[in-house]
Amino acid sequence: MAYQLYRNTTLGNSLQESLDELIQSQQITPQLALQVLLQFDKAINSALAQRVRNRVNFRILAPILQND
Repeated sequence: MAYQLYRNTTLGNSLQESLDELIQSQQITPQLALQVLLQFDKAINSALAQRVRNRVNFRILAPILQND
């Protein structure tokens, strides 16, 4: 899933570690942990789409090579 990019952030990693601990202590099921992660993916992408105003565009200008 393309939205999983933010799971490798500090916040995403902390969430995954906490969910793993809850699974190990049998306080939540793996299915519930997956639902939480999916909700995290949706929430972080929605927040970034709404709140981030700056976008970066890269344009590469390459010289045209001519065969002589």
